[in-house]
Amino acid sequence: MAIASTKLMLAGHQPYEYIRRDVPEPDWRRLPGYRHVTARDWRDSKWQRSNSVTTVAQLHWVFGHYLPSNLAISIAQDQKQQATMRLRATPHVLNTMDERRLWSDPIRRYILPAAADREPVWHTHPAAQRDSLHETEMSAVEGLVCRYPTKALVEVAETCPVYCGHCTRMDIVGPDVPAVTKSKLRIRLQDRLTGIISYLKSAPSIRDLVISGGDVANMRPELLEEFISQVLEIRHVRQIRLATKAVIALPQHFLDDRVLKTMERIAARARAANVDISIHTHANHAQSVTPLVSEATARLYDAGYRNIRNQGVLMRTVNASAKSVLDLCFKLLDEAQIAPYYFYLCDLIPFSEHWRLSVELAQRIQEEIMGYLPGFATPRIVCDVPYVGKRWVHQAEEYDRVRGISYWRKNYWTSLETMDGDPMRQRFMYFDPVSELSEEGQRYWSTQRRNNSLLVSS
Repeated sequence: MAIASTKLMLAGHQPYEYIRRDVPEPDWRRLPGYRHVTARDWRDSKWQRSNSVTTVAQLHWVFGHYLPSNLAISIAQDQKQQATMRLRATPHVLNTMDERRLWSDPIRRYILPAAADREPVWHTHPAAQRDSLHETEMSAVEGLVCRYPTKALVEVAETCPVYCGHCTRMDIVGPDVPAVTKSKLRIRLQDRLTGIISYLKSAPSIRDLVISGGDVANMRPELLEEFISQVLEIRHVRQIRLATKAVIALPQHFLDDRVLKTMERIAARARAANVDISIHTHANHAQSVTPLVSEATARLYDAGYRNIRNQGVLMRTVNASAKSVLDLCFKLLDEAQIAPYYFYLCDLIPFSEHWRLSVELAQRIQEEIMGYLPGFATPRIVCDVPYVGKRWVHQAEEYDRVRGISYWRKNYWTSLETMDGDPMRQRFMYFDPVSELSEEGQRYWSTQRRNNSLLVSS
């Protein structure tokens, strides 16, 4: 008995303590703007879309006295000066925010960025680029990105139900904002899809497709079904992943009978073709996982999808700790049967420095989360290195912590290499946020910025 008591006592002193808590759906009627919204309307995806917030004035209407005036001013200032994505948030997402602490709310910080959130001096890393992963360079045809030998990304939409401030595809997704005139896809969608199918038929090495955008939830379900039906006729494509934030940000989309019937037909056709089809979503904080999300995933599993996985982004002030990551992972698993998959480091896009964290901190978080989750549900923290692709954060070949420069290699060619020489003999660099470096490191980058002398590979 004493031994059992001692064991229980020691369990309470673990670095992280797992406790499952039942959390009800946040009551939207607590927010002034939604006080009279019925449950029927709230569950209606069309109502959610048509009532999405796109202006600060609408935020005032939703939050009323809960929205601090200085926060509203700061969000408006950010939209005019530094935001790379236009404001767009569904009522469902706004309802997951803590209205009494909006300044510090983790979901607010990346859905409704404020100018005061940004780094005042190093708001943009000298190496930052609009297309930070060089996806345009790696496109076989417009809308088909081939960064890897056996898998490809299909961009079927240029819009999302919700715009995240840290979006890695800020160069093509969403409407123009004062800071960014978007590089739109030029070819009409139907013609673009025809070109993609034609290329895939001629590329037998591609076996795995991520269908994204944008967001597949913003594509007409019938058109998505038609496109996937054509993909399923290509014998060498064996896996399809549908990427959508809507599972988290607009679960009502997957509670719509018309959408679900389409999704069910897609899953049935994939099974008949012996092709694995799964859904990947994007949650960054445990607050995002509500009973409506759980209901949507249950309906998708009933429709025939075997796997729903989450790809989050590690961001300072949002989730950059082992506790935040574990809280989210357990909530995903316990309440929504969503498997934690990846956590990415925030990419090197303009105005993102206040979100980005160092490779060193990411390595520490990876080590601290080990052992708590089942192996199949322990997320890998990865750095998406420009020209290289995803690498576990511990795979850096060399790491200069003073200057915040990590060095990486790639282990394959793609059919679209644009660099001179053998890419497997080159080293590629990734960069920590300058504001997190020592004084010596910040001096180095100040000199680099003055001299405009940044090298991107070595």
